[in-house]
Amino acid sequence: MLRIIKFLSSFSLMGLIRYLRIQVMGKELLVTGSCRCCGNCCREINLEGVRGWLRSEKDFHKVVENYPEYERFQILGKDQQGYLQFSCSWLGDAGLCRDHANRLSLCKNFPDKNLYFCGGTVPSGCGYRINEVRPFSRYLADEVKGQRKM
Repeated sequence: MLRIIKFLSSFSLMGLIRYLRIQVMGKELLVTGSCRCCGNCCREINLEGVRGWLRSEKDFHKVVENYPEYERFQILGKDQQGYLQFSCSWLGDAGLCRDHANRLSLCKNFPDKNLYFCGGTVPSGCGYRINEVRPFSRYLADEVKGQRKM
């Protein structure tokens, strides 16, 4: 039961609706595109803590205690869902990290599919997209079924 509560707490209401819709429709998420080096992913971002997406400064400070490298993030305020929004102080004028080669794994892995489940989207101007798609395995299974009927 505790595992279910922890799992559900990682979603926003919008994210939970998205997750359930994907499950019911038999779809999955696919990240497409490439980085345009706009820096928008560093300006208004949400961060995850142990108990899901961060909502309080207290929870953020706990993250920083365990991961001092997260001190680079500055709290901007909250988004419409009540999650803290951050800006990265390491963002350079050209839209790149000042230490791009050694940036955090969080940054290297952007956009993570979990962004979609917190109710978020990729930033405006970003070269990436997160799409709901029908998995290839479902197309293949349908094709095999169709051939068996012949």
